[in-house]
Amino acid sequence: MTGQPKESLDRFKRRVAYLEKPTQTSPLFSKVGWPMLGAGIISWLIEIFTPGSQFILTVFATIGVLAGIFSIVMSFISEHSEGVEGKERDRLIRERTGVARCLYLEGKVPDGRGLVGRCRLYDFDMINHPYCIYCGEYSSSEGKPDV
Repeated sequence: MTGQPKESLDRFKRRVAYLEKPTQTSPLFSKVGWPMLGAGIISWLIEIFTPGSQFILTVFATIGVLAGIFSIVMSFISEHSEGVEGKERDRLIRERTGVARCLYLEGKVPDGRGLVGRCRLYDFDMINHPYCIYCGEYSSSEGKPDV
């Protein structure tokens, strides 16, 4: 450990912001999927009750139904993925808070309850999570550096 940052402060801030920001794509898929599915089904019903061949309407209905089903399935997959990501972040926070402490941490370790720690290396306040999961340089509870 040299005490010198391995990356610039701006890059560190971007990395922390990216890691702290939960990804919320499942609502988008759901908001798009259900209307598309509904429009496709309504188009199919119109096509069924309209006399004569309605090729364009059939194609539109089929695309709408398939795209709607795909979006709805993707919303469930995305929701599961977001849950796994959140659990992994929480596990890292618990693990680092319990067994390791960032070498540059001043103040209390933030744990999502509004506590703020300060990084001496970057002269930067960390707000939401223990930044030892971002810093990569810790001391264990026994005091041995774990770099």
